[in-house]
Amino acid sequence: MILLFTSSHCAWCDVVKDMVETECDTIGGATRLHEIDVERHTHIAETYGVLAVPTLVSGSVSLSGVPCSDDLRSFLFQTIAGRPLNEDEDARSVLKSARHRKSQSDERKSLIEADSSSRKKGRDEERACAEPSEASCRH
Repeated sequence: MILLFTSSHCAWCDVVKDMVETECDTIGGATRLHEIDVERHTHIAETYGVLAVPTLVSGSVSLSGVPCSDDLRSFLFQTIAGRPLNEDEDARSVLKSARHRKSQSDERKSLIEADSSSRKKGRDEERACAEPSEASCRH
């Protein structure tokens, strides 16, 4: 499955869509293309880290902008070779995948924030022990 992130004001999005469809026909790769409007589905775009349109995403592989034919072919071969075609792939699976990625991302952020907070607390405690307090200073 390939996700094509687009926007209604993107002149190049239709060009990339046509390029993908043509190249898939040429190489004989059976894969589904799901177009996602970033203006309507910002949460999905954020989950996949899409910063520009058009952007193609398949698994962990992404391609932004208007690709040259070699880059597009490489992307498609990685997509086709990456996993077997699932005929049941549809928009629901895209949303489910996006939710799964989002929850993993949120968990990682929580762990990083907790680790950062505990490191800061440790540094603050080290400073407090290293710096004399006003009560211990006699002038």
